[in-house]
Amino acid sequence: MVASLALCAAISIGADTQGPSSAVPPAPVQSTAARTATAQPAASQAATVPAAPQPAVQKAAPKKVELITIERNVIDHTNAERARYGLPALEVDDELMESARGHATWMTLNQTVQHTRQPLAENIAMGQRSSQEVVQCWMNSSGHRANILNAGHRRIGVAAYRTIQGTIFWCQQFRN
Repeated sequence: MVASLALCAAISIGADTQGPSSAVPPAPVQSTAARTATAQPAASQAATVPAAPQPAVQKAAPKKVELITIERNVIDHTNAERARYGLPALEVDDELMESARGHATWMTLNQTVQHTRQPLAENIAMGQRSSQEVVQCWMNSSGHRANILNAGHRRIGVAAYRTIQGTIFWCQQFRN
């Protein structure tokens, strides 16, 4: 298990093909007494981020997680880096997606960068303005690059949320 953190300086690599950081949704609001503000997904997003899972009375059939554009872009850039090194593409894992979204939500709402305590490989970052920029930042860091290029990793989950001030918090999680 390798956990890596990136606080890379903002560099101008270019925006996501679907637009700049405004394409990143704000973090979903968690129902707590301490947090009563509401947040809405960015209007330019075609899909919304699902709310935190609620305990179900009955077990429903597993539902495939829908990716928003920024998540798909992070996965595509990550898999492009793996392909450059002859590694297979990572598959989206629904549980890792939920985990990454939950952790990115927590980091965004608390405006702090901290690794999850789960036993998995994780890359986190804040401040990068596009999926291309964050993946390039991770590739420029030996610990992050090791997670991305780990031949044992087969599955991935990612998330990106922005604060109301516009800072984006990123989370990428891996497992075999």
